[in-house]
Amino acid sequence: MDTGVIVERSRFIPDMSWIKRLAPKKMLNCVAVADETFTQADRKLSLVERTGLDREKIRVAAFLPRIPGAEIDPGCRRYASYMGKKFRQHGLDFRVEEAASADILELLLMGAQVNDRIFGTFVFFPTPFGRTEDYFLRRVRPEKDIEGLTVENTGRMALNIKTVDEEEKYEGVVPCTARAILTLLHRHDSIKNMFPRDATQKGPTAVIFNSSPRIGIPLQSMLMRIGATAAMVHQQTRPADKAHFLEIADIVVTAFPARSEDELIREIKPGAVVIDCSTEGNLHPEVAERAAYISTHDNHLGQITTALALYNTALCALWQRGMQTQ
Repeated sequence: MDTGVIVERSRFIPDMSWIKRLAPKKMLNCVAVADETFTQADRKLSLVERTGLDREKIRVAAFLPRIPGAEIDPGCRRYASYMGKKFRQHGLDFRVEEAASADILELLLMGAQVNDRIFGTFVFFPTPFGRTEDYFLRRVRPEKDIEGLTVENTGRMALNIKTVDEEEKYEGVVPCTARAILTLLHRHDSIKNMFPRDATQKGPTAVIFNSSPRIGIPLQSMLMRIGATAAMVHQQTRPADKAHFLEIADIVVTAFPARSEDELIREIKPGAVVIDCSTEGNLHPEVAERAAYISTHDNHLGQITTALALYNTALCALWQRGMQTQ
C-alpha cells in the first residue's frame, strides 16, 4: 500500500576493510611526515621568539560552530581536541570557543581580528548556519589566517607573492590540507623524483577529485608550480574524461564522497601514487593491486595538516611582528 511516505535512501558507506591487508611497503607514512613537519614548525617558532615574542604569548583563537540543542560535529570535536593538544605541547596558547549562531561566530571572528594578543584564528568548518565558508573567511585578516583560506592568501599563493622570505624559497600562508598532500608526496624519494629538477625535464600528471578552495584549487596550483600537469575532476566532469584522467595519472588525489560503488576510484594507471582524503574512503580494493603507494582515508593525514597549521601560525606571527616594526 502506498502510504505517501518518502523513505530517504540510506547513505552509501564503502567497505574499506581491505585496507587492513595492505602491504606496509605500499602505505605512505603520514605520522613520520607529521613529526618532521612539527619539527620544522618548531624551528619557525624559534624565529618568532628571536623577535622578542615568547611562544606562550602566541595565542590562537579557534571556533567550534554549534546549533543549540544539537551535538557538535564529532569529526570537528576530535580535530579541535587534537589540534589544541598539539599546539599546547609546542608552547602556544590555544583556546577553543563554541559559537551557537552565525551572528555569534561572526562577532567572535571580528573581535579576534582586532585583538593584538591573538596571532591566529581558525574555524572548524563546516558551519551549520546556512552560510558559506567564504562568508566567514571574509571577516579574517590574512595575517591571522592560519588556515590559509582567505582570498588574499590563496591569491598570494596563486601569484607566487611571498608573505615571508626564507632565502629564495616561497614562504606563504597556504591551505593546510592541500599543502599536507604535497608535503607527503615530497617525503618519499621515488615520488619526489617524479618532479622535474629543471625546466628541461618533464613532470608527472596528476588528477585531483576535488574542486574546493580547501583542497582541489590550491593543490592544483601548487602541483603545477613544481612541474606537474594537474587536472581537476568535479561533479560535472564527464565519465569518459574521468576514466581518461585515471588512465594516465601518475598521482591520484581523491576527496569526493562516493555515492555508490560505481563512483569508487578503481581503474588507475599501474604504479600510480594514490592519496585518499575522503571521510569514509573512496577507493576500490583493486587500487591496492595497481598502486605503487597509497595513503588511505584513515592514514592520519590530519596530523600533517595540524603541523602545517602550527607552521602557518609561526608565519602569521612573523608577518605581524614585521608589520609592527615597519
